[in-house]
Amino acid sequence: MQEVRRMFPKLFSPVKIGGLEVKNRVVMTAMGVNLALSGGGINDDIIAFYEERAKGGVGLVISGVCRIMDGAGASEPCQLAARNPGDVQGLTRLTDTAHKYGSKMFIQLQHPGRQASFSVGGEQPVSASAITNPFTGETPRGLTTPEIRQIQDAFVKGARLAQMAGVDGIELHGAHGYLINSFLSPYLNLRDDDYGGSFENRMRFLLEILAGIRAACGTGFVVGVRLSAEEFLGNKGNDLAASCRISLELEKAGVDFLDISSTIPDSPKFTACIEPGTIAQGWKKYMAAEIKKHVKIPVIAVANIKEPHVAEAILEECCCDLVGVARGHLADPDWCKKAKAGKTETIRKCIGCLVCFDEIEHARHVKCSVNPITGREREFANLARDGSGRKVAVVGGGPAGITAALVLQERGFRVVLFDPAQRLGGTLNVADKGFAREKITRFVDSMIAQVEESGVELRLEEEATVEKVKALSPCGVFVACGARPFIPPIPGIDGKNVMIAEDVLAGRSEAKGECVIIGSGMTGLEVAEVVMRAGHKTTLVDMTPEIGAGANIIVILDIKERMACYEPVSLPLHRLLKICADGVILESMKSCDSVFVPADTVILAMGVRPDRETVQRFKASFPDVRVVGDAVRGGRIMDATQDAYGQAFVFEP
Repeated sequence: MQEVRRMFPKLFSPVKIGGLEVKNRVVMTAMGVNLALSGGGINDDIIAFYEERAKGGVGLVISGVCRIMDGAGASEPCQLAARNPGDVQGLTRLTDTAHKYGSKMFIQLQHPGRQASFSVGGEQPVSASAITNPFTGETPRGLTTPEIRQIQDAFVKGARLAQMAGVDGIELHGAHGYLINSFLSPYLNLRDDDYGGSFENRMRFLLEILAGIRAACGTGFVVGVRLSAEEFLGNKGNDLAASCRISLELEKAGVDFLDISSTIPDSPKFTACIEPGTIAQGWKKYMAAEIKKHVKIPVIAVANIKEPHVAEAILEECCCDLVGVARGHLADPDWCKKAKAGKTETIRKCIGCLVCFDEIEHARHVKCSVNPITGREREFANLARDGSGRKVAVVGGGPAGITAALVLQERGFRVVLFDPAQRLGGTLNVADKGFAREKITRFVDSMIAQVEESGVELRLEEEATVEKVKALSPCGVFVACGARPFIPPIPGIDGKNVMIAEDVLAGRSEAKGECVIIGSGMTGLEVAEVVMRAGHKTTLVDMTPEIGAGANIIVILDIKERMACYEPVSLPLHRLLKICADGVILESMKSCDSVFVPADTVILAMGVRPDRETVQRFKASFPDVRVVGDAVRGGRIMDATQDAYGQAFVFEP
């Protein structure tokens, strides 16, 4: 344990927020999870979700958005609520659950303002001013003064209900374009009454809420505020200097801590709030560091932190008093426990794919590509350890094969994992070759460390044949052989100028001259960025109406923004007809006209098809074969890991 303290002396030291002592400086900062009751309130699913993170050793949990009102105050269909006395019992259960493990529990009170949607709350969104939300296209209604008072009272009531429930503290969400932020921001607040115009007037809405909470809850109850320290709108919005001034006023008003985030949806840098995998860890630390220079209360840094050594370094630099690790706890609820035990290599690493946000945006509950249990904690709570040493063969060492192997091994089966490559990871060892994709490499490293720790028998650089597997006399076979790139049967497809996107990314093929890329999904975009950075003029072709359809919008915006300076040509709604030695012939799906595009290299990024031959070979030879991951249907990492985990969890030979 002393060795661990030398590794992370700051991270695992206690800290005080107001009069409350927190056992370490790791905060699971607020994330929407959409796991609670429909219409708002506590259920067993959201209790189980937070219990896993508290059990994993995190010092402080700040809940996802908790509604204080229904209707226009609803942010998610299934979120926490602090609206009336009926919500107290559930909040008490949640808090008591966290306390079992020594973790502290804060509830984040929020009104979505213009970020609300009619489809969720059934009412027109409201805000400080009637400025259209660029993502939903909905225009909120500016609040009247009586309505402002009503919402302020709801915040105060929510805080009092949380206090009655035994919650350790509350955080007011004053960031990301939500209602409180819409009053603070000069860009979002165009009012000409007492709640708009001057700095003092823009602060009034929040300061009156804080005064009401102090009157209702007393000075000993911990209250904090989350801020967008940089809105990235120049002098139109709040910059860091303005946020330092806001922070000082909040400290004077009796706020106990500040949680420093950034940006609003209108900003060209909205990815600064929801960072895709290409964004560096810790990049936002300067915001918390600057605010910390101006206040004496504790500051939480939200800075895209994924790994303990990054968190420790930020604390050592005195950028903050606590570090926010949000999505890192979706990827691995044992983040703290593993770091404290010196097993950082086994922490499942968040890869920034933003599947977690995608799921919620589509009205589903939170999920995670690298952790199939996230959001399904109750469903997978009781793992049957009934393997009794019986052998199971796993064919393929990609994310599906590794996931199945780990679950089966934990259940007590003796797993033998075959893979023809030198390194586990499958196609992830190609996916990590795009620009700034090292988080995928580290995720694969963590899976390898878990396999090595588990005792799974590894047979790398060994093709799984029916004969080899039969020699094991297995009670079951999991086929996770993956998929192969789709190569359409069109004229010219065998030309010397034709390459597979995966081969280009892996360095097995080298593009020459002008490039045409057929397919603009994530693989197509990633290979486009690679070849453009190498100096090749590039045209992207796709049959869909929009280049880059299918992935998370933030991920697509991120890669398109980086690619813009290379001026790629985009041809959506075009079908590949023929490949020639000097280019391709396309068909416009609008006009049905043929289009010739000159090119020296044609790169195919047209998706994948399951390896059905391998699947059929094993199905014909063994009575109990389970097919998982891309071997069933080419999809996302999440699809592969969820499928494999579920099938391994219920496997009964």
